[in-house]
Amino acid sequence: MRFTILLAICAAVLSAGCQTVHPVERATLDKAPLDASFFEHCAFVSVDIQEGSRPAPLAEDQVPSDWKKMGFTAEDVNAANKFAWDVAWPNAVKVADACRKRGLPLILIHWGYSFEDGMDLDPDIRKSMLAEHGTDYAKWSGYIGQPGSEVAKVLGKGDYVLAKTAQDAFRSCSIDFVLRNLGIKNIVFVGGHTGACLGKTAKSAERLGYRTLCVKDATNNARESSREKDIEETGYDYVLTTAAFLDLAKQ
Repeated sequence: MRFTILLAICAAVLSAGCQTVHPVERATLDKAPLDASFFEHCAFVSVDIQEGSRPAPLAEDQVPSDWKKMGFTAEDVNAANKFAWDVAWPNAVKVADACRKRGLPLILIHWGYSFEDGMDLDPDIRKSMLAEHGTDYAKWSGYIGQPGSEVAKVLGKGDYVLAKTAQDAFRSCSIDFVLRNLGIKNIVFVGGHTGACLGKTAKSAERLGYRTLCVKDATNNARESSREKDIEETGYDYVLTTAAFLDLAKQ
């Protein structure tokens, strides 16, 4: 199956600079120890795991000037794409299958603005699209009628598939209504980008009182060097590897 990283959308708002951080594998000190009770009143949420073609490796002279200003390098972008395709997405499928077996509702979120001219997009995103492509709307990413706007089929059937028009899903789709109607208190997150759509959605979930768990090697970012840093800065209640999550799901 094919996925799209939607790199141009998310890269447009990332801040410059990268740091090397130690891998994250922790439960926040002021939270209860993590056990299988987390799966009570819990939902699986994937963010922007969508159909698309694996991008060809970038050469340094192909990195857009705006990305270079934000600290992007071809090596870093290529590493991010490789991790997404070879590690993150296969792991996301494993996590989704484990959640499905436990009977958790699966909520699949994707880009999907309704109007070809993007008038229902977050204005900042629309401005970045205009700056990059002008009014050649066929080149814009995320229009609901484009194949690349579809949720990746390898995730299987979702119980609820929601299209969003901003990086933060809570700002731009009805996910909070769905979660509240389901009586959800805890969320398992996978997807990307850790420094953009996934991270902003998770931060809103935390602000609204949901407990959050990130499966860190089932995530992607616009550049690999900042993926785990962004996870740490998002402030999830719990962060696990796929292997650790699958062990927890078996309890």
